[in-house]
Order: sequence, then structure tokens, then C-alpha cells
Amino acid sequence: MNAALLNPGLESRWKTYLKAAAFLAPPIFIWAISCIFVFPKLKTIWRDAGFEDSTMMGFMQTSDFFMQHGVLFGAAFIALLVLVEWRNAGWWPRYRRASMGTLVFLLNSAVLFLIAAMLCSAMVAAPALARLK
Repeated sequence: MNAALLNPGLESRWKTYLKAAAFLAPPIFIWAISCIFVFPKLKTIWRDAGFEDSTMMGFMQTSDFFMQHGVLFGAAFIALLVLVEWRNAGWWPRYRRASMGTLVFLLNSAVLFLIAAMLCSAMVAAPALARLK
């Protein structure tokens, strides 16, 4: 029997995953574009300002790590979802929507935090860079 028919409060799996993908696509796109175009410029600004060994470089190194290994993390997460759906433990349909919503919220928050950290780091480096010129 279909679990969604037994419990009308459950959302079908395709709706849940489609909503998660729709809400994850913009922040992942923005993060990827910022890693390609903005981070190299920001690293140059920090290097020219003399702040190479600061904690803000740690944020950029973490972002670089996830950018380099993002496909691997994404494939592992999709494999985990396929495994859970395939083995369909009785608990997963009840928690699917909440789990995916929490994941989407955390990833959106991480991208927002990363953009705020980029802005703050540029504002910190700007006065030092202005003194050098």
C-alpha cells in the first residue's frame, strides 16, 4: 500500500524532493558563481592588504574544499537518500519532509553566512588596502 494514502498528512516523495531541489538550486548556483568569480578577487585583496594568515582565509579555504569535493558530497548524499528510500524504513516517510526542509534551511543559511563573511572580510581589508595605494 502507498504510505501517503494511509496517512493523508504525508507528502509524496517526488513533491518533497522537487521542493528541496527548487529551494536549493539558487543558493548553490550563487555559491558556485561566488567561488569562481568573487573568491579569487577577494583572496587577491586580502593578499595585497597583508591579511593572508587571518581567520577569514579559513572561510575561503573551507569553501574551496567544498567546491573541490562538492560533487562527491552530493553523490554520497543522493546515494544515502536512494538507500533510505529503497530500504524504506517505516520512520522515513514521516520524517522525509522535515529532514529535507531542515537540510535546505541549513544549506541556505550557510550560503547566506558565507556571503556575509565575504562582505565583512572585504570591508576589513579595504582600509588596509587603501593605505597601501
